[in-house]
Formats: sequence, structure tokens, C-alpha cells
Amino acid sequence: MSELVPCPPFHYTPREVAIELLKDVEFKGDDYTLEPCKGAGAFYDNIPFEKDWCEIDLGRDIFIYPFDRQFTKIIVNPPYRTNHQNVSDRINICMKFIFRCFELCSEECWFLVNLKMWNSFTPVRLRKIRDMGFNLCFMRVLNIHKWWGRYYWICFSKHKTSMIKY
Repeated sequence: MSELVPCPPFHYTPREVAIELLKDVEFKGDDYTLEPCKGAGAFYDNIPFEKDWCEIDLGRDIFIYPFDRQFTKIIVNPPYRTNHQNVSDRINICMKFIFRCFELCSEECWFLVNLKMWNSFTPVRLRKIRDMGFNLCFMRVLNIHKWWGRYYWICFSKHKTSMIKY
């Protein structure tokens, strides 16, 4: 298996996009928020109140890091694939990463996903997410001019009604 290397050619969230998207999130003073793929800190640096982070390139892997409690919110532009040095060793990791977020969260998970990842939310996966107690309750469709294609800012909540049927 190839070794992980820092700074592969991934697309970190533009700071101005993160600031705009965070306006959709209703933060409360007692929130404990996780940014599980911190990257350059665009979301993390602008999250108010108590927060924590993961970033595999900085030695904090969401799959093995020993968290001491659940988070009320998780906010992330999830990775789409692993960052192995050898490109042929890279695998799709997004849905595994997203389901790990649901395991760590007690209230809301916010994800910035592209069209390919949005299409990965199949009815079977949406039912599994619902069975974990989360409903898709918010979606913003946007273009991020630094990136190609359509993007979706979506929220799954344990306390809000689903906006879709599947």
C-alpha cells in the first residue's frame, strides 16, 4: 500500500464560499462542531463556538481519532478519494466518510458535494441515513467559479422534516 503524502491536487473549499455557506447554519452557543476534513481551514476558521477538527495530512484521521463525545454539528467538504501518492491506489472514500460523520453527530451534518457525490445518495443510502435518524432538510445549489460543475450544500438533521421522498 502506498504512503500518504501531504497536499495532493485536491480542491480545498474557497474561503469566501465557506463564509457564505456558513450563513445557512443556525449555530447555538452550546454547539460542539466538527470539521472532519479541515484542509486549509476555510470552514473551520469561521465556525463559532466550541469546535474540533480532523485532517489526515495533519495526523488526525476521522476513522481512528479518539473523540471524547458526539458533536452537535458536522460541517465538511468531504474528500472524494484517498490521497495515496500513487494515483492508481486512490479509492473513492466519500460515502464511507459521510457515514462516519453521521456516527459522530447528534443533530446536523452539513456537506458540500459535487454532482457525482449527490448522485451517490441513492434511495438505499437515504433509507440507511434515515434509519440513523437523519433527514435531508436543506439544499442549496451553487456554482463555485474556481471549480467546474454544479455543487450542492446539503443538510441532514435529526430534528427537521425530510424535504424529499424516495
